[in-house]
Amino acid sequence: MSLISERIVAYGRWRSELLDAVQRYRSWLAQSELADPTLQARLQGIMDRLRDDRMSVAFVAEFSRGKSELINALFFAQYGQRVVPSTAGRTTMCPTELLYDANRPVGIRLLPIETRLEDVSIADVKRDESKWQFVAVDPADVTSLRAAFEAVRATRRIPSDRAALMGMYDESDDGSPYQPDAEGMVEVPSWRHAIVNIPHPLLELGLVIIDTPGLNAIGAEPELTLNLIPSAQAVLFVLAADAGVTRTDIDIWREHISPAHRSGRFVVLNKIDGLWDELKSESEINLEIASQVASVGRLLDLPTARIYPVSAQKALVGKIQGDDKLLRRSRLPELEHALSEEVIPQQQAIVRDQVRREFEETTGVTLGVLSARQRNQIEQAFELNGLRGKNKTVIDQMSRRIRAERADFEKSLRQLQALRTVFSRHSQTLFSHIGLDNLRRHVRDSRDLMRASHLSTQLRDGMSNLLAAVRIDFEEGDKLVREVTTMMTAMYRSFSSEYGLTLGTPLPFSSRRYFAEIDRISQLHQRQFGLISLLTVNKSALTRRFFESVVARLKELYQAAVREIEGWLRALMSPVESQVKEHQAQLRRRLESVQRVMDASESLDSKLLELDESKARIDQQLAILQELVHQVGSVMDRRVAPVKEAELV
Repeated sequence: MSLISERIVAYGRWRSELLDAVQRYRSWLAQSELADPTLQARLQGIMDRLRDDRMSVAFVAEFSRGKSELINALFFAQYGQRVVPSTAGRTTMCPTELLYDANRPVGIRLLPIETRLEDVSIADVKRDESKWQFVAVDPADVTSLRAAFEAVRATRRIPSDRAALMGMYDESDDGSPYQPDAEGMVEVPSWRHAIVNIPHPLLELGLVIIDTPGLNAIGAEPELTLNLIPSAQAVLFVLAADAGVTRTDIDIWREHISPAHRSGRFVVLNKIDGLWDELKSESEINLEIASQVASVGRLLDLPTARIYPVSAQKALVGKIQGDDKLLRRSRLPELEHALSEEVIPQQQAIVRDQVRREFEETTGVTLGVLSARQRNQIEQAFELNGLRGKNKTVIDQMSRRIRAERADFEKSLRQLQALRTVFSRHSQTLFSHIGLDNLRRHVRDSRDLMRASHLSTQLRDGMSNLLAAVRIDFEEGDKLVREVTTMMTAMYRSFSSEYGLTLGTPLPFSSRRYFAEIDRISQLHQRQFGLISLLTVNKSALTRRFFESVVARLKELYQAAVREIEGWLRALMSPVESQVKEHQAQLRRRLESVQRVMDASESLDSKLLELDESKARIDQQLAILQELVHQVGSVMDRRVAPVKEAELV
């Protein structure tokens, strides 16, 4: 097992242990009747996030760079043969995702290339089973798997005008990889997208491998530039030592990879075995490889430490044949080490931060309730001890004082109800700005503008109008978020100072990542469809597909914002609601205790004993709570270390 595979397995084990620790905490809360439905739902959300966590690695290259062979060497050597087709020429004809979803049948789903004629994004058609063709795979039969992969390589011949409508051919572009033959026919891929669902050990742990076709498809399929490549935790940009760096390579690196990934970017200089010359010494070969790496670094404006020279083919052979010397000479272990040391810790940090934030919010609510109970038990015991030797008049005065205190608190609840009303109004206004209905209206207006004219400038303006409207939505939403935060800060302070509640400060909410994503889409739009490009090249079909892909991405953005803001709003109200409810209950119990003593229906000593027992239970619950929180925290903070193959048996 390679180092990167060991680290992925270790990461999967860490995530599973963290999930178990959160589950134990959630179960204990339910058994102890300390979690209301909102709190349980939030903990369930944490667990769902851990179960659904995926880590994607994207491979980007022009054809014949050995990209598919690199995938085989990194992840599929244990099969003892090539799984992903790797032969001379074009092997990956469409973007291909390799993953595992236990809820779907094992096999390959193929999206016909004709869907490029429709104004629909891949993200939308992923949910429409009728659009896809399915090829079943026997996961125990590598031959069956290889045969299914061969389907991804399929091509067909179509008329050039139809190819132009699909965005596969542009008569003004002499450099297009798709050119008509003497009969005016263009050979194009049969499929637009492929999803391979197989129960591979690493894929079962959430790894997603994204294999892209030649670089010319990067700009032609907006899903790659808008979603798949930018969202990947690692992007391996594969070059070949025998081909050098082309102008297209540089453009793709600058426009689609380098800006989108300040970390997780790796340049792989493949096929260094072509420089293994028996008439040269090892040091001479190493100098030549170093010279190639330095040249790539200058052309891509990248430190040479981020460039990894390898021989994927020799690495695969070395792994299959157990030839450690050949594997070391292939230099693949250096790339695997870099991936394992950067990508896995980065993904772990992202998941850890998400879980920690949510988990600390839920534990804060529970700790606040238990602390309030503990404090009230102490106060009640002190209060009852003060009744020793007192006459009925004194006890009656205490009862009236508690009733007055309770009445004052009940009056304050009207203030809380007013807060809920304002809070609800702000929430509705907030969701009206970042709700899907608003987005649909923006999309409809922009789409109408684009359909009204085939002029390139109006196609571009339709997209610009959509992005401007979206930005306004999020600016208004951000303004309302700040207003809600200010209002809740005042309420927290009021209830804390007047009634001794431990509310702290409201949880902050940042809209920064939404604006960053809108900026990224806007920049991509400007680069891909600038004024000069649109006026000189017929890109109406591509522009419309790009528009639909942007719409799909914005829909995800709105949905994510709504989901996160809903969680934030619940987190704001939850401490207030929980502690107010607890304070009400404690006031009622205090009054009942004094009343029973006054009515002589219960002795003072027995009531004090009952309070001591109750306090002991609360102390025990606090101790258990702290231990369970510590268990979650200790797993959360553990650094993922490679798991040796012997440990996996």
